[in-house]
Amino acid sequence: MMMELFMILLVIFITIPFSILAFLTIWIYKDTKKRELNTFIWILVIWLIPFFMGLIIYLNTREKHVEIET
Repeated sequence: MMMELFMILLVIFITIPFSILAFLTIWIYKDTKKRELNTFIWILVIWLIPFFMGLIIYLNTREKHVEIET
């Protein structure tokens, strides 16, 4: 009984947040490449600033529009 509860809590509090963080890392990587920003720095910001505050900082400081060259 306790082991089942432990496994459920493990999934909820560890696996899901890291999955979200991995998805955000991939999205930030692609977005910074497209906007020609420093990818390494922004991924560090996402990983090192807690509670998704790094994502909020990124979304507020990135350029609003991307011109696509044809």
